[in-house]
Amino acid sequence: MQSQRWLTALILLPLLVLVLIKGGLLLFVLVILVVSGLGQWEFLGMFLAEADKSRRVKAILLGSLLLLSFCTAHPSDNLCTPSGILFCNPSTVLFVLVWCLFFLFLFYLLSYGHIEHLSRDLAVSLLGLLYLPFLLGHLIWLRFLPQGEWWVLWFLLVIFAGDTGAYYTGRTLGKTKLYPAVSPGKTWAGVWGGLAASLVVGVLLGKWLLPEMQGWALAVLAVVLAVVGLLGDLFESMLKRQVQVKDASNLLPGHGGMLDRLDSILFAAPVVVYVRLFLIGW
Repeated sequence: MQSQRWLTALILLPLLVLVLIKGGLLLFVLVILVVSGLGQWEFLGMFLAEADKSRRVKAILLGSLLLLSFCTAHPSDNLCTPSGILFCNPSTVLFVLVWCLFFLFLFYLLSYGHIEHLSRDLAVSLLGLLYLPFLLGHLIWLRFLPQGEWWVLWFLLVIFAGDTGAYYTGRTLGKTKLYPAVSPGKTWAGVWGGLAASLVVGVLLGKWLLPEMQGWALAVLAVVLAVVGLLGDLFESMLKRQVQVKDASNLLPGHGGMLDRLDSILFAAPVVVYVRLFLIGW
């Protein structure tokens, strides 16, 4: 199990760094689309196991459209013309979200065949749309901002460091459970280990990747992201406890499914975007 966990990380982490540093905006967006689609597929499979593949594909297509709308969240001089004003406005995301909801409602109204499960299936589809592509889309927004590739890299390394620190500290020193009703494996020792790892990585790498940020700001933001990421982890654990599964899938050996790797990122991504905009602006 441990060897699989490390092997998967050693393969995927360098690829992620290459995509961020050398891949450009288009490749990054394509990767996020694939990651989000896989996460949505796992999410819908957990709660709507009997759903036909076409319903999952339609949900993923709507999610992909919502994700792409985040490409327009940052004003661009090349696009901000009188005829293209819609495509350089952050409110485009909300515009697309409203239409995605409308089409989702319309789909269930016109083609739904099992009326007795309508509210459950519709609620799951709505949650899947907001939980995955809407939250994950903030990474695209962050990448499109100035120095965005370094912000995304710093953010992901802080989250990964927190997850890794919590995992190994909890396994080694953990005794007192954090929230056994939701996540029996998490301990308070793991929480402190994760916070410490995020803090160290956030400050040390931040001095190199984000020289415009002061040390105290890096430290505070890293700790905040670690805490919010922990909440995201617990939220996904709560979802898995309801359907009584340990992992969302076996896609990533030693790590579980794509959704299991995204849980902390989903909650923390909006936080880093809005803090970045507040501190530095466009």
